[in-house]
Amino acid sequence: MMKEVDYRGWANYIVLLMQVASGDSGRSKVKGKKLCEFACGTGNISLILSKLGYDVTGVDNSIDMLTVAGEKIRRRKSNMRIVHHDMVTYSSKESFDRAVCVYDSINYISSPDALGRFFRSVYTSLKPGGVFAFDASLESNSLGDSSLFVQRGKHRGIYYHRKSQYDPAAKTHTTYVRVKKDGCVAEEVHREYVYPPDLIRRLFSAAGFQERFAAGDFTMLEADSSSERVHFVLVKPEHD
Repeated sequence: MMKEVDYRGWANYIVLLMQVASGDSGRSKVKGKKLCEFACGTGNISLILSKLGYDVTGVDNSIDMLTVAGEKIRRRKSNMRIVHHDMVTYSSKESFDRAVCVYDSINYISSPDALGRFFRSVYTSLKPGGVFAFDASLESNSLGDSSLFVQRGKHRGIYYHRKSQYDPAAKTHTTYVRVKKDGCVAEEVHREYVYPPDLIRRLFSAAGFQERFAAGDFTMLEADSSSERVHFVLVKPEHD
């Protein structure tokens, strides 16, 4: 179901956003920088960032996803590290130069209070001058594209069915997934919470971050009311 995702393109876009925000340019400015990916999942983005030269730590709360990530790390002989932890409350003894959180991951945080805690955790994890890039799926995405989020197919003997619905009153996007292999059926429900950009800004500003820019829909243009996805690029000030 994820085969249409251009992970390399997404990773390169994130790197570009961080480089613009920090004034870095060229691979030499990337090599050795400590980066944490919050909600790294099975490691697709993290492994690309590691290959580009970042010293990567991936954090995720799913043991199953981290198990897959660990297998990929071993196969590719990567130096990437993985940590099993809820990203909302994650803290580390080491500090990072960069942090990323992609693919709607903040939309899985179920309340503004928890989202505020997450921003404070990321802020604490970064060095002064550190850059944090993350994306959020906006309401226009759910309103405009929810009918497209229906997939049926077969891949390597696995049958899958995914469908979505959006509740505009609750600002909740729910996706139902059903997978069948060798007669065994597994079902999951994924629930995403759509936050308005103004609320997101209030919460990360309260955590101490300064906004460099907010890019819309994988461009370098400022996000606006028609944007379906916004990538925020934040900086932790050099001095409090």
